[in-house]
Amino acid sequence: MLLNYRFQHKGQQFYPFLRGQYYDGGKKHERDARSYTVREAELGVEWQPFPSFELVTMYTLSNRRFEDFQKQNNRQRGGLLRLQAQLNF
Repeated sequence: MLLNYRFQHKGQQFYPFLRGQYYDGGKKHERDARSYTVREAELGVEWQPFPSFELVTMYTLSNRRFEDFQKQNNRQRGGLLRLQAQLNF
């Protein structure tokens, strides 16, 4: 699921967004029929002060579980802050 919006202010463009992801299943190309449960939420904004430059700030909250025979209780939780600058030409 992705929700986003665009608004302009004094010739600059802003794109706030919210993304959610849920996956419960496996990956058949991996050994031992590993099982996955992934829950993630991301909140961010993209700022374009002028058309050839973009700055994105995003924060991700993640809760993941990867289980197989050897690691039967493997849950990982955490947060991630991402900053990205991009030049377009």
